Amino acid sequence: MAEMCVPKEPGGPDEAEPPLWEEREIFQGQRSSEKDPGLLRSSRSLPECLTRAPLLLILLLISLGLFMLMLITLIQVSRIQQSLPREVDDQESHSPVVVLQSDLEEILHQLSRMNATLTGLCRRCPWNWDFFQGSCYIFSKIQSTWDASVSACEDMRAQLVVINNAEEQKFLKSWDIRNDKSTWIGLSDKHNEGSWQWVDNTHLHLSFWKRGEPNNQGEEDCVELSGDGWNDNRCSEELFWICEKPSALCPGL
Repeated sequence: MAEMCVPKEPGGPDEAEPPLWEEREIFQGQRSSEKDPGLLRSSRSLPECLTRAPLLLILLLISLGLFMLMLITLIQVSRIQQSLPREVDDQESHSPVVVLQSDLEEILHQLSRMNATLTGLCRRCPWNWDFFQGSCYIFSKIQSTWDASVSACEDMRAQLVVINNAEEQKFLKSWDIRNDKSTWIGLSDKHNEGSWQWVDNTHLHLSFWKRGEPNNQGEEDCVELSGDGWNDNRCSEELFWICEKPSALCPGL
């Protein structure tokens, strides 16, 4: 079509002489062209329109492609924004701090179970010792002097019993194992006559003397638990004795 719009130069070697009637038509066409210049311009712009059409189509396709790309990008960004809080929550739930806290809670749970088990197995007093008010007591199976009794208790990391209150006195005097036998307690006035002092170096404040005691007959400087009260006796007498020491601390107690 472009070749049809391009005029050939006249006078070519191979070009034949146009007939007379063709010359007339050409002459008349030239005259009509001279009379109507717009017709000549439209005939000249036709090839340009034909060449611009594919370019406009390409630009339209490119614009459409860019629009689709922008639309897809916006959709992806929207999806990312919606999923971001969920991912943050998942990351927080799996963060090292949360994992460490969970591990600590599990360890504390295990320790609580072990504590309960140990509490059931724990003995606050050694075998053959009796527990009362946070202390452990043992009644001797042999008889000894007051000084030997003090040493025997110390060998067991204890002391000859120190009576601090009425409840403890009642517990010891009603102790079935005594069978109303006299037993040494950790009270004497050996170092200062008439000044009664316990083996833990505390002075006597509360006493449970029997009627008429202490009478200090024959240098009676040591105290025995006799029946339901106290009696001073010679320290060389051999009697049973009672040792006392603090009880063990069991888990959870």
